[in-house]
Amino acid sequence: MKPDRLFLKHLSHTSWLKVCRRSDPELNQCMSDLLLDMFPYLAAGVPELNIESFEPLHLDKVSISKGHGPIVLTGSLFDMEVFGPSNSTPTYTDMNLTEHKWNFGVNLPMLDIKSRYNMKGHILVLPLVGHGNCELKLYDIKTKVHTNFSMPIKNGREILSVDQMKVQFSVGHMRIKLYNLFNGNKVLGKYNYGETVNNFINKNAMEIIQELEESINQSMADIFIHLLNNIFAKLPTDLWLLSDEQFVEYERRKQSE
Repeated sequence: MKPDRLFLKHLSHTSWLKVCRRSDPELNQCMSDLLLDMFPYLAAGVPELNIESFEPLHLDKVSISKGHGPIVLTGSLFDMEVFGPSNSTPTYTDMNLTEHKWNFGVNLPMLDIKSRYNMKGHILVLPLVGHGNCELKLYDIKTKVHTNFSMPIKNGREILSVDQMKVQFSVGHMRIKLYNLFNGNKVLGKYNYGETVNNFINKNAMEIIQELEESINQSMADIFIHLLNNIFAKLPTDLWLLSDEQFVEYERRKQSE
């Protein structure tokens, strides 16, 4: 399939979208550069490519479930606004086009999450129940992302679609504020018990993160898979991941302009 000439004409003047050649022995480095260059531009949205801003990133719901150990929680964060994905920095990329596997590392200085929450359970020695607003900040996030992808045809053009994703992460620090803990119970409110729970969570943040690792891994996967598929659905591969034939045509058009 030859690249769309109208798009190639536009993209030849678009510095943020790097073009990679599938047969390039340095494909992994090219993909790292592509991710590094594209995220700040895509965060603001690209109207000519029908790409809406993803800063903040909107997520409907992230479930949390931990049924044993020092932390037992069931519930969810919902109506989420996630600030910070545009500051992602890729640390490595390993793309296998034959096996349709793409592994990469991403560091984020901070994710600032504003949402609603509904939780029930206990954290270490303290009970926790409530629903209301939540403010969550994660700092110094380091992730390793493992994906399986397909390359379906959409509207006559090939796209990349992430089908499965696993995320391993580490977080340097966390701050959280849960409003309306204990559903506004006046007796507990009189003794600032909700504030006590929030302070306890923040003081023991790293232990809590370790206990909730599986749920947070899945939450990170939900964020990344949503983000990548929204982007690549609007960026057919003939714009950035070219066959030899497409790459020759792309270079020829650049030289003739």
